[in-house]
Amino acid sequence: MTVTKKPELLAPAGSLKHLHMALAYGADAVYAGVPKWSLRVRGNGFIREDFIKGIEEAHAMGKKVHAVLNIIPHVRRVAAFEKVVDEMAQLKPDAFIMADPGLIDIVRNRYPDIPIHLSVQANTVNAGSVKFWQKVGLTRCILARELSLTEIDMIKQECPDMEIEVFAHGALCIAVSGRCLISGLLSHRDANIGACNNSCRYGFNIRNVHAATADDVTTFEADDGTTLSAQIEESMHHPGEWMTMEEDLNGSYLMNSKDLCTLPVLKKLIEIGVDSLKIEGRSRSPFYSAAISRAYRLAIDAICEGKEIPDESYNIVNSIPSRGYTTALLEPHRPDKTQDYETNSPNPGKLQICGEITSQDADGTLNIDVKNRFEKNSHIALFTPKGLVDLDGSTLVNAKDGKPLDVAPGTGWSVKLKHNTKVDLSTAVMLRIDDK
Repeated sequence: MTVTKKPELLAPAGSLKHLHMALAYGADAVYAGVPKWSLRVRGNGFIREDFIKGIEEAHAMGKKVHAVLNIIPHVRRVAAFEKVVDEMAQLKPDAFIMADPGLIDIVRNRYPDIPIHLSVQANTVNAGSVKFWQKVGLTRCILARELSLTEIDMIKQECPDMEIEVFAHGALCIAVSGRCLISGLLSHRDANIGACNNSCRYGFNIRNVHAATADDVTTFEADDGTTLSAQIEESMHHPGEWMTMEEDLNGSYLMNSKDLCTLPVLKKLIEIGVDSLKIEGRSRSPFYSAAISRAYRLAIDAICEGKEIPDESYNIVNSIPSRGYTTALLEPHRPDKTQDYETNSPNPGKLQICGEITSQDADGTLNIDVKNRFEKNSHIALFTPKGLVDLDGSTLVNAKDGKPLDVAPGTGWSVKLKHNTKVDLSTAVMLRIDDK
């Protein structure tokens, strides 16, 4: 079956480079944060001049830029917020993404021609809330991550005239749509003003409490008397349900969610009629924005043409560093399918950026600043908007003296590689591929 309505693919843009890469690799639109006002104190390289350039670039391609203003400010910051809104409105973004009802009212009254999309921070989980925001004048609702496919379908059926956006890929927050106090408690960094440091993913040590001193805790001891693990029962609501607490050298990981990947249920999301599929990751690299955009671009196009998702889509997402993947609450799962209890170290993936191509000579030779070690026999390739292009490592030479090299040791080295075709330096990424 061919699906006629193709959803928007919305990618993260933590900087102007992110924006350029995401659009080049297939995103229909990007969302970019206004510094200090978009829940990204860290990893936000956008300034006003970047917004001007980014919006111009996107509009020239027939694509869009959504400006994120989803902070919920205390009263002392409202005046400063209003000033920022006035400045941003002059740039004519395609939408504002907002969460605070009072600020939404201010912006609706001042700039009625700029669409407002309700942020996921508003935690919208039912059709009644969607209808309320539609009456207020919003044009799109970004649904909470805590919804199932069935619930999303019900909301879309009850609200057919409201655009619905859902997260399709990326990191998951263990709290309800980011409403979390763990970072503030442990690190004095407020998650709801963008300063979250992912404290939930820390390793938590287990105190060796014996059954003799606490009825709800049991420890298991090895022959030498050392404690191997503990079991904890939450007796009031879950009597008899024992959770084993085990730790490695770094601790235990109680709230370490796997990453969201909706490729297994993407066809269903498209059939439901979701209007926009969002990739999380403004704090990730430009390569991440590009790669995941390409993976989902290929998948969406295939589904809408009545075809199967191509292997390349799965190969890309499985080759990018991640915490493992889950479809989260979109489908029923056992806890071990959504959480990683063993480690908080991301899977490094098969693809690693090994160099930045700074220029290309007239004969095609690539001039490269090395970023990570690679050998002349390594599988190295260019990641491009049209796919991977293998490089010949046997031609590796030192850029300073032209002598052949067996290894490009790492940062600080400049090397050359022969290549026969023209390379778009603004979009190509040089990778080392681990084929093991």
